[in-house]
Amino acid sequence: MIGGTYMKNFPHLFEPIQIGKTTVKNRIFMPPLSTNLADKGYVTDALVEHYSNRARGGVGLIVTEVTTVEPTYTYLPGDMSIYDDSYIPGWKKLVDAVHKYDTKILSQLFHPAYMAFPVPGTPQLIAPSNVGPYYAKSAPRAVTVEELHVLVRQFGEAALRFKKAGGDGVEIQCAHAHGLLGGFLTPLYNKRTDEYGGDINGRLRLTLEVIREVRKQCGDDFIIDVRISGDEYSEGGLTLNDMIYVSKQLEKEGVDFLHVSGGNTIKRGSSMPAPGTSPAPHAHASEEIRKNVHIPVATVARINEPWVAEELIADGKADICMIGRANLCDSEFANKAREGRTDDIRPCIGCGRCLTGIMFGKPIACTVNPSVETNDIDEADVKKKVLVIGGGPAGGSLCSEEAWTRGCALREGERTWRTVKTCSCAYQQAGAMQGHQVHGTASE
Repeated sequence: MIGGTYMKNFPHLFEPIQIGKTTVKNRIFMPPLSTNLADKGYVTDALVEHYSNRARGGVGLIVTEVTTVEPTYTYLPGDMSIYDDSYIPGWKKLVDAVHKYDTKILSQLFHPAYMAFPVPGTPQLIAPSNVGPYYAKSAPRAVTVEELHVLVRQFGEAALRFKKAGGDGVEIQCAHAHGLLGGFLTPLYNKRTDEYGGDINGRLRLTLEVIREVRKQCGDDFIIDVRISGDEYSEGGLTLNDMIYVSKQLEKEGVDFLHVSGGNTIKRGSSMPAPGTSPAPHAHASEEIRKNVHIPVATVARINEPWVAEELIADGKADICMIGRANLCDSEFANKAREGRTDDIRPCIGCGRCLTGIMFGKPIACTVNPSVETNDIDEADVKKKVLVIGGGPAGGSLCSEEAWTRGCALREGERTWRTVKTCSCAYQQAGAMQGHQVHGTASE
């Protein structure tokens, strides 16, 4: 029985959770992951399909990718926007598609500041101070206090538009020394001496003003989540002790839950852990923060198996698990976990292909899920016989699966279909296919 199976194996993971005034059906949340599927900031059918597939797959709550709140600075060419009312109809279509599966949805509001994409015609980038990333070709300018007041209002107006589209809330991105708010919070970028700089209270001021404005415009029944780095792991950066203090202030300001990540964009590999990283590398931070607040706390990064998420929640490391790349690899991750079909989950190998392509303006791609954008593999117009050369995980699982779905007859070059199936199972259980190549040859 499906219900008995999931309640027996993962009772904590599939227990509903109260977020503010909203009940979420389970504790598998999907964090923001850029797709480059928007069209000049507008929601596309591809985006609707991408997110609704994860909702249909059983995720409790989705946080969308970066959503810019004003028109001057672009984060990535294919990212989403909501800086005027013309965006509302597209967002409503997306929200309705996700709500169809009883999944909640938040938009991650963001200003890229000194991390904006160099679109031709973009003015000098802004930052807390005249300090930018190590790879910047020129220094940004310090944003003025008057400009900050305008930006605070723009965050609030963007949140209200999302609420008008039917959205459940917003995430305020302050993690990773990333973008405007993350830059203001970290001493690595914020060298100001006015009311928005100096000590931790000055550096936190802008974020608190944004939260206050969003709450003012959207009311108490609208979720506000703040994403933070529990520790930047960098000399001179934010520490766990700093972020415990910050978390307390965020709770006092009325934030409904905290999304605790880690690292920053300065120290490579700290914010997006590489293959071989232990599961949930930021769980020590979420655990300590959780001890000091009374709102739900989420952890994130390399949580690729349901039992890992279950133990994190059962052991008090977090109340929620943000499971991102694993949901890209298999949009049915949550349903398969709920039904006890964990061996059928297509595993994430942490290769980072989902990130590297979008940095060059390409749509999202995945090494182990060739249909990551839409979940669809179209039936071939012309049926062919396909020889799969190599009975390893790549040949056995990827090439053969796609060919089979497209209606082509298969012959496996090393042994038999049983070998292919065995290798596919081994691939799923081991979660490792690095070093293997896919070789497919079509004939006739």
